[in-house]
Amino acid sequence: MSELRESRLSINGVDGVITSASDSDSNEAVVCLHGVPGSGRDFQWLLPETEQVVRSIAIDLPGFGRADKPRDFPYSIEGYQTWLSPALDQLGVQRAHLVLHDFGGPIGLMWAAMNPHKFASVVLIDTGVLADYRWHLLGRLWRMPRIGEAIQAGTTRQLFKLWMRRGNIRGLDSRWLDELIDEDERLTRRATLTLYRNTDEPGSPMLGQALAPQGKPALVIWGRRDPYISWRYAERQRETFPEADVHVWNDSGHWPHVQHPGRTADTVTAFLRSLRESGS
Repeated sequence: MSELRESRLSINGVDGVITSASDSDSNEAVVCLHGVPGSGRDFQWLLPETEQVVRSIAIDLPGFGRADKPRDFPYSIEGYQTWLSPALDQLGVQRAHLVLHDFGGPIGLMWAAMNPHKFASVVLIDTGVLADYRWHLLGRLWRMPRIGEAIQAGTTRQLFKLWMRRGNIRGLDSRWLDELIDEDERLTRRATLTLYRNTDEPGSPMLGQALAPQGKPALVIWGRRDPYISWRYAERQRETFPEADVHVWNDSGHWPHVQHPGRTADTVTAFLRSLRESGS
């Protein structure tokens, strides 16, 4: 795997971290947005492969990873637009192929709905337009005042690892998991609770209504063992992206791109190459 580059980017005094596979300044780029928990490191195996097709970057969003975690940041799907849109402008991205996971889905898709002239395609990894979605058990508990704080305070390193084994019975990369736990410190836990509590309708139908008319290319990758967002939502992404190429992997959980990095890279790069060959 080639060495990745990291840099900081400040928007309105709040730093995010940009991980890239080269120093390319092309205005067309793969843009990877992580979920919760998560960071740009989630895509460390993907970026060197997609870079062979197009400039590729991953972002640590405010509140997570190595980004700034200010108390007064607007941790919500809508609030992230105040940071993400100017960040992509500052990075010179005028044509984005989004790669989204978990909470990165609604954040990235809202950006796409607001910037149709810059939105080129999307890869949805266990995320998407989640019509009628209801929070998983942990999400419901995090949204409850005091109870969410108590759960976060009581989550030891060992409990975190046990939680991450749900739906990932074959395990996850141990070094990545240790880094993820290291990053899940007090300020990140506060940002997590705030984001969940500010998201009353994670499956807003408005996103689908805004995106469906665009007819943009989409690739969907989903783990059948995902305990947080049912694999049945994979096929439903065709309600928004009718021509979506849908893959449901029986041996994967909520983090297919971490559990099966090689397979994910092959599938995503093939998708990107097909777009380039078709002129999309």
